[in-house]
Amino acid sequence: MSSWDRSRSIPWSRVIPVAPPPTATAESAKENVDLMRERIWRDLAREAAREEKELESGAASMAVASLNGDGDGNSISSGDSSSSGMTSLAPLSESQAASLAQKQQQQQTETNFLGYIGRPYQTSDLLRNLAFGATIGSITGMCFGFMDSIRSAQSSPLLKSASRDAQGKFIFQGTYRSGFFYGGFFGIFHTIKYGVRTVIDPGDVGEIGVASVLTLGGMFAKREWRASLPYAVMLVGMDGFHIFMREEGKA
Repeated sequence: MSSWDRSRSIPWSRVIPVAPPPTATAESAKENVDLMRERIWRDLAREAAREEKELESGAASMAVASLNGDGDGNSISSGDSSSSGMTSLAPLSESQAASLAQKQQQQQTETNFLGYIGRPYQTSDLLRNLAFGATIGSITGMCFGFMDSIRSAQSSPLLKSASRDAQGKFIFQGTYRSGFFYGGFFGIFHTIKYGVRTVIDPGDVGEIGVASVLTLGGMFAKREWRASLPYAVMLVGMDGFHIFMREEGKA
C-alpha cells in the first residue's frame, strides 16, 4: 500500500489537536483539524514524490545493467534511511530499457572530439534555429529593401521619369531580393550559433562572436556584398540586444 492509499484510511474526523487550549471552541478545533490534515497531506505528497523518484532511478539503473549484460535479476531493491521497505520492479521490455538507457546517456556530459563539453545535438533544434533566423531576416530584409528602393526611386532621374508601373516593379524587386538575401544571411548566422553551441557552448557572447566573424567576414570578402554590411551588423546587434533583454528579464 502506498503512502497516498494509507492517507485515505486515516480517520480525519477523529483528528484533534494534541493539547488544545482551554478556551478552544468548536470552530477553532475544526480549523486546527483542517490545518493538521493539510500538513499531513503535504508530508504524504512529498513521500510519494520521493518514492516515485526512487522507482525511476532504479528502473534506469536496471535498464543500463541489462543492456551491458551486468544484470540478470528481475527486481531492484531501492531505498534510503527514511524508507523501511524494499521495492521490487518487474523486468522492463527491451524498448523501455533502451529508451531509459538513451535518456540517461543524454543527461550525462561527455566531451566531444575536440575535447569540449557541448550541448546535445538535435536536428529539430537546428531546423528551428534556421527557420527562426530565415524568418526574422526575411521580414527585416524586406523592410530594408523597401526603404532603399523608395530612396533610389526618388533620387534617380531615370526612375523619376518612368511610369508608375515601372517604379512599382523596381520597388517590388528590390524588396523581395533584399528579403531573400538577409533571410539567408540571418538563417546561416543562427545555424552557426547553434553549431558553436553544440560543439563548444561558450555562452551567448561567444556564440554571437563566432557567428558574427564568420558571416560578416564572408560578406566583407565579397565586394558586391559590402554595401549590405551596415544592415547585417544591425541584424546581429538586434539579436544581441534581444538576448541581453531576455537575460535581464530572468534576473
